[in-house]
Amino acid sequence: MVRLFSTSARAAKDLSKIIDKSGKLPKIVGPATIYNPKSSASNYKGYLKAKIPAGLYYDPAPSSIHGSTNSETIPKSFLPATDPRHDIIDDLTQGNAEISRVAPVLHEKGEKTYHLKPEDIAEIRRLRLEDPVKNSRKALAKKFNCSPLFISIVSEPPKERKTEMNQVLETIKSQWHPKRALARAERKKRKELWYRA
Repeated sequence: MVRLFSTSARAAKDLSKIIDKSGKLPKIVGPATIYNPKSSASNYKGYLKAKIPAGLYYDPAPSSIHGSTNSETIPKSFLPATDPRHDIIDDLTQGNAEISRVAPVLHEKGEKTYHLKPEDIAEIRRLRLEDPVKNSRKALAKKFNCSPLFISIVSEPPKERKTEMNQVLETIKSQWHPKRALARAERKKRKELWYRA
């Protein structure tokens, strides 16, 4: 969208004094906010109150090392082989491989194992029914070298234990502040709305 405006020759002449023709844009290091950029990123007041001189700044996206470019908006695999943008994307992304090589691993996926036999599953069920306090999901998962989720899938605690745990939960809920109870009720309502078609 182009907005048209009229101006006098005198105003245009005065404007030419403040236009920087050097071609270099000053770069902002980090978000221009008066608050903590990580914990208060969504607080727009910090951006409004930040004292930065008016003008044009180079501010690349924080999730990217070089801002929005063709390498992100148009993946290389979607470009035709004769497209001249191939070389540009190669130049822009040549440092990405090095960065990803030295970047720390955030989460290592464990190898899935299928080592439990039907006898082990029968033993898990027996132990869980025998003493659900001692043989909790966490304890059984550690003993059989599997996840607590798997334990909950293959076995159930006795009905008395379920009733006892529900009573404990109701006691905890009765001690909630009214605002917390209202927030939890609203959250439950939102979750129900997610699954409505």
